[in-house]
Amino acid sequence: MPSPAEVVRALADRTALAPVPRGTGRYHYLRKSGWHQHTDRTTAGRILSASTEFFDREDWIAADGSGRLLVTQGDTVVRPSGDFPPGGLMGDFLAGRDLASVSAALRRLMSPSGAVKAFSTVWLTQVVPPELQRWLLLWLAERPGLVVEDADLPGVVVSVPDSVLASTRQLVFDPETGMLLQTRDVEEDGATVGGCTRWLDSGYTDSTESRPVAAS
Repeated sequence: MPSPAEVVRALADRTALAPVPRGTGRYHYLRKSGWHQHTDRTTAGRILSASTEFFDREDWIAADGSGRLLVTQGDTVVRPSGDFPPGGLMGDFLAGRDLASVSAALRRLMSPSGAVKAFSTVWLTQVVPPELQRWLLLWLAERPGLVVEDADLPGVVVSVPDSVLASTRQLVFDPETGMLLQTRDVEEDGATVGGCTRWLDSGYTDSTESRPVAAS
């Protein structure tokens, strides 16, 4: 049986089969959907109420941190939707020319969080072309404690448990292309999923009012 690192390196090889992002322009466009659980507790920790909030989100982000967010719950536009000036969003895009530069960038992202959350932060804030995903996966394969989960999900489920964090973020990859399909935040009990984000589309546009189109 292959080791977790070997499984992830195999996913890195499969990124050669992934399609390149559509469109052109200065804005990185991301479309995601998901849900998270919202719980109200007393100061003693007793649960007063619990609910599941579903969302759809579109991001347009330029390299200077300007752009637009559109977040909806059903038909309602909710925070943090709006237009943002330069510096208002995370626009320091990772180019990923080699493993050394990717490793250095991800080490900076790891300072407040674990390896898996640093990995998913890149996907949450920019378009990830197949070549960059290859470097991200090769970096992930080197993380100590890497686990391939035996989960009933349509994809390869990877995590790096961290005893400091209250929950474990799972990364679910497309077994055919190695690209990220979704993340899941699993609580300490190992059974409760507190949130999920799915990637639906990404590409480049020249306006915060347009969406990527295929090259003609």
